[in-house]
Amino acid sequence: MAFTGVFEAPKIMPSEFGLFTVAKPNTRPNEDQWTRGFSQEWDTDIFSAKNWDDTDTTSAVVAGDAVPGRYRYVEVKPFFIEAEDYRSTLGFTSFDYVARVKRQLEGVTQKAMERELWDGAIRKGESHDNKALSDANTTLINGTTALSVQRALALLDFELADTSPCGENGVIHMTKDAAGLLAANYMIFHSESGHLQTISGTKIIIGSGYSGAGPDEVTGATASATNKWMYGTGSVKTFLGDIDVVTDTLAQGYDVSGNQNDMRIKAIRPAAVYFDSSVHIAVRVDLTA
Repeated sequence: MAFTGVFEAPKIMPSEFGLFTVAKPNTRPNEDQWTRGFSQEWDTDIFSAKNWDDTDTTSAVVAGDAVPGRYRYVEVKPFFIEAEDYRSTLGFTSFDYVARVKRQLEGVTQKAMERELWDGAIRKGESHDNKALSDANTTLINGTTALSVQRALALLDFELADTSPCGENGVIHMTKDAAGLLAANYMIFHSESGHLQTISGTKIIIGSGYSGAGPDEVTGATASATNKWMYGTGSVKTFLGDIDVVTDTLAQGYDVSGNQNDMRIKAIRPAAVYFDSSVHIAVRVDLTA
């Protein structure tokens, strides 16, 4: 059979309304400043904020932190995203294997960071101080009783602003199926900045890597086609490092154990994703309600 040629692969296009539309990656030139871990300062936990009358006799609490004299530092531990290309060496030199694995890693980066933000497999496996959306200490809105997706969004939007010490909008995290139902009911909107948001301006992340699972150890935490969870948090931040190809030469990538002319080409990059946990709430959703 005659060789008919190979067409170039189309570019990988990550989800349009995913993590990076709300939390654009910070690509600091010096990775040594953050890849070994860093502290993030927040000003959102206020020790005391009150309204007073002009005689200083009547006051009303606006916000308060029960722990005095502390700074809002959150310790952040980055992780690494890896992409591996496994293929035969036959005809291997006819294309740029380094460029290919770099493109694949670039394409999967947003989803990989979304998966870690929601499920926190690395954070929970290593027991470090990073926060995951599905951590057990999340505050439950309406307990574990599921609400319709419309009611869940309205309640979550209100509780975000009410719980936030400064009344910030925060960020709502949801899966694509929940977003589809909300869009059909005209409850989420496009902003001029390119992200999705609620009618009150609360930013929404619809992650391809979001599993929909609830907080650890609560009733109904397992995600299904009808059962999902939504989360509300403070601001979300992301860091991304450069892509490095681990196997710089063909000899380094050769699969010795297989001994079948196969190659393993790997690329990695450091990443960090985290949020202001002064607000961290969750609500269970019944997608059939």
